[in-house]
Amino acid sequence: MLNPFRRALRLPGRLGARLITGTEKVRCGYGNGDCLLVDCRHGVFAVADATERFPQASRRLLGQLAHAVCLNGPPGDELEFKGLLERIWSRQKYIHRTTLSCVVVVPHGGGAIMVANNGDSSVTLVSPDDGRLLFRSGADMNFAGRSQHPNPVSTLAMSGVPPLTLLATDGAGKVAERLDRALLKTPYRIVERLTGQRQSGHGETDDMGVIALATRDRVADTGESVIMGGTRPGVESAFGRRTGEMAALDRWDELAAWKHHPEGLARAGIQIF
Repeated sequence: MLNPFRRALRLPGRLGARLITGTEKVRCGYGNGDCLLVDCRHGVFAVADATERFPQASRRLLGQLAHAVCLNGPPGDELEFKGLLERIWSRQKYIHRTTLSCVVVVPHGGGAIMVANNGDSSVTLVSPDDGRLLFRSGADMNFAGRSQHPNPVSTLAMSGVPPLTLLATDGAGKVAERLDRALLKTPYRIVERLTGQRQSGHGETDDMGVIALATRDRVADTGESVIMGGTRPGVESAFGRRTGEMAALDRWDELAAWKHHPEGLARAGIQIF
């Protein structure tokens, strides 16, 4: 289910994703450099965070990643994952600097996921039973468009109840430290709580993109992939004005239904393919 006005996705019990735009971006007419990729069918999920100068750099990188996965399927092991990242990395121009945090759910891997983290976005794994921190990626300066190669990828094998996996841009901060344990088994409510806290606060806020995932296998059979964010200058200022046309986007519906409204999705900075 997608709500374009809220820039939010949800799949009850399995997935939540949301993107918000910082106050300065709306006020000054900048684009939102944060971008999310949700590909449930292939089990590929990613966030990227580009600079104000070229906010669409994140969307270019995630678009190439999504296109490669749609054509060839998801990587089946670390060697394939590394090769895929190397190919899209080499196509990113120097001025198109962006982070990349990505997880691939290993098919029939018994709960294993492959993790790639580059820059100061993050991947965090939390126990849904007690909130215990299982894994958190480190931040570095290895940005696509600036470094020659992506960081090495790794495989995390989990047993028992699948962990809650959180991908977040730096605007989310250390998300695992602000989780309400009562929400740990409801991914969308976690995303809503985190982004809602930022939006309801006072003062300036940064862009923020979060994906929360609770699964040990392919999330859904849907053939659609979704990219949201990485918008060009001017889009956020127009999008923030709740005109009648924009208000019509404030409803939850299936992805297949929203594919018939490409103009509205484009105004919200969302692409379904």
